[in-house]
Amino acid sequence: MDVVETEIRTILARVLDRDPALVAELPVGTELFGPELNLTSLAGARLLAGVQDRFGVDVAAEDWALESLTSIGTLADFVRGAVG
Repeated sequence: MDVVETEIRTILARVLDRDPALVAELPVGTELFGPELNLTSLAGARLLAGVQDRFGVDVAAEDWALESLTSIGTLADFVRGAVG
């Protein structure tokens, strides 16, 4: 797990008010809006705001279809690609 993925997991834990250690152990393919995380649209917006604050990446502006929000891994890959 690299810095980008670790930070995204930290943001997720904060947004969802979950134990960071438990979020850190989730498989990289865990769906953001799936049953394990059950991210709501409001929590999703807070996640995107946290990613923008931390990495300077506006996911919604750069990924119109928001395909990067499929899983923890797809979001981490998108952010990695955006920050170079």
